[in-house]
Amino acid sequence: MRINNKKYIIAVLLVVALVVVVSLVTKKPVILKPHTAYYTGNVSSAYGSEGNNSVVKKTETYLENVVLSKNYGLPFFSQPVVSGDYSFLDTANYFQTYGVSNPNYQGATVKIDNNTGKILWKTNFPNLVMNNPLVLSQLGLVIVSTGNDEFFKTSKTTFNRGTGLSGVYALDISSGKILWKFTVNNGQRKPTPAYKNGVIYTIGGNRMLYALDVSTGKVLWSLDYGSISSQASPLLVGNNLYFGGSYPYYLFDVNIQTHQIVWKNNFGKIGINEGLDDVIPAYSNGYIYTDAAKLVSDKTNSGYEYLYKINANTGSIVWSLNEGYGPLNLPNGAQMIGSVPTISGNIVYVGSTATQKILAVNTSTGKIIWSIHSAGLNNKPFIVVGNLLYFDNGLGNIQVYNKNTGKYLATRTTGGKVAVGGMFYANGKFYADNLSGDFYIFK
Repeated sequence: MRINNKKYIIAVLLVVALVVVVSLVTKKPVILKPHTAYYTGNVSSAYGSEGNNSVVKKTETYLENVVLSKNYGLPFFSQPVVSGDYSFLDTANYFQTYGVSNPNYQGATVKIDNNTGKILWKTNFPNLVMNNPLVLSQLGLVIVSTGNDEFFKTSKTTFNRGTGLSGVYALDISSGKILWKFTVNNGQRKPTPAYKNGVIYTIGGNRMLYALDVSTGKVLWSLDYGSISSQASPLLVGNNLYFGGSYPYYLFDVNIQTHQIVWKNNFGKIGINEGLDDVIPAYSNGYIYTDAAKLVSDKTNSGYEYLYKINANTGSIVWSLNEGYGPLNLPNGAQMIGSVPTISGNIVYVGSTATQKILAVNTSTGKIIWSIHSAGLNNKPFIVVGNLLYFDNGLGNIQVYNKNTGKYLATRTTGGKVAVGGMFYANGKFYADNLSGDFYIFK
């Protein structure tokens, strides 16, 4: 039958168009409600090689499928580090002890079977464990670093950080048994060490870099670099070890072959007094990227946050981006400690606690490509999978964005009363934990 009525044809076409639009809308991922919580401020540190942090080319996902969800009653502080079918997590009784006079600091590392959720072993330590274990599966070792946040005077005019017995421990990956330990009194070893060719490199609160034999823990050489490294692990690129320090605030490049400082940039001279020692630098094509802050008001704990591009050979600043002014903390005592940058192609992604934003910045010019609002302690690294950008906002929410436009796509809430310890990507899955003792595997 032939239809000549133009109005009828137009009406049919409009109905078809409406059906297509509805169909597209209904295929959008389910947006879960964010869960309000607070974060205490530790930075995770297990990233990809050569400082490009977590950039991978795998299947994109909106994290709809929960492979594992289990509560262990342990306050997890670390990003889960995954090796094969197992995850390794650090835990500490930070909430029960921090801020209490003469606290009895304790920490532990656990190994979890990712298929069953069962804890296979748990090894305890005499001080806090607040960063990621370094998993050297090829050697059958898990390296754990320990220490707390307490400052203490070494003289009338100087001080270090980390009281009690701190150290680096080597565990048997199968049993959790301590095979060797390197310990120091009053000088935390909180940052996750770097590793290369049989040597472990550890920085910390007593202003000392130690190179340890991975088989025995014996000190091969050491270097007094003169600053305190609080939380962030050093970044090893080739033979160059990059890391930040505080009191005074310097960014360092140490050559692990010559055992000497190649360069050090005095960020204190340009007013930086927060965060530099808590940010793991990112590296790409001969340049270092790091984040830091300038505290302006002690009363309101407010100031400016900055992103820097630095020549890796000379330490000179190529460009700096003033991310904006705002509070450098959140309610319930959470503190801003700098934001870990992530590089993908010619874009460096960074979160800003001061301005409550996520920024995509051109690596060549330092100009903002896009920025979006993100409420939280935005100091975590990003994970890039295809065209998707995954971000833990520090409030227990994993958010998904389009990496090119910043368009918000989805949120996966982990449900803890406090923030997730950080995400890890491996084997096509995302791994996350939180300070309420929850451990998740998403796919």
